[in-house]
Amino acid sequence: MAVTGVVSYNSVYENTYAASRKETAKKEETKETAVMQRSTGTAKKSSNEEYLNSLQKQVPYMKLQAGYGLNTNNDGKVNVLDVNPKLLEKMQSDPEAAKEYTQRLKDIEAATKWVDGFEKLMGYTAVVRHGYVDENGNFSNFAVVVRKDELNEKLRKEAQENVEKQIEKTRENARKKAGQLSEEMAEKAEEAKKAEREQDKTGIIVASTDTNQDKAEQLLSEKLEKAKDGRILLDNDDMQKVIEAAREQEEEQASKKQGNHADAVGANLDLKI
Repeated sequence: MAVTGVVSYNSVYENTYAASRKETAKKEETKETAVMQRSTGTAKKSSNEEYLNSLQKQVPYMKLQAGYGLNTNNDGKVNVLDVNPKLLEKMQSDPEAAKEYTQRLKDIEAATKWVDGFEKLMGYTAVVRHGYVDENGNFSNFAVVVRKDELNEKLRKEAQENVEKQIEKTRENARKKAGQLSEEMAEKAEEAKKAEREQDKTGIIVASTDTNQDKAEQLLSEKLEKAKDGRILLDNDDMQKVIEAAREQEEEQASKKQGNHADAVGANLDLKI
């Protein structure tokens, strides 16, 4: 009987000891997992910060930071651009994505400069401007613009006249181009009839001749005119128009430089002759 009691006691002790060891191991495993998760999260954050620093050098006009949405707070910060962390991770893991979205950031920088220049021409200055690029590369922009305090009444009146002239200019251009298009449509209609007889085809496609800069100027003029408390919100479609306008302006400037360079070379050749 005594021997049986000892065996029973030992069995209970061994079971209790095994359960205790199992529970301890489980806690240690949970602790290690949590540490690894924190470590991975910290590593990703650190990697994104380093990558942002490298991108920052390519778009110095903007202040880049990681973020998950468009900041619409009137916090006095200008030209701050939040980039979704998932997009940063995609850029780091995919060279093609890195190339595509780095160019996207450069386009955004050019568009922001274009908007700043246009608003200043109209007598406005931005006291707040925030941008956001989501994980798919879509870009939105929020700004608060005000009349410059140093403008006197005369300059204010001139600025307002500039806004009105700009709006009228875009409308006049639209009217002129509408007249031109009506003539072109008549000609194309005749051509289409001829094509129908020859090839049994229908349809007339007429492309607008408005420049991208005209479209963007009209868009911003209307936004400024309707701005409540100076608050302007531009969505991805709006900003795409501005990006295209900035691109068009850069191409024009490059073309002028190339033309000036060619003229200078020609002048030098004439001089030598």
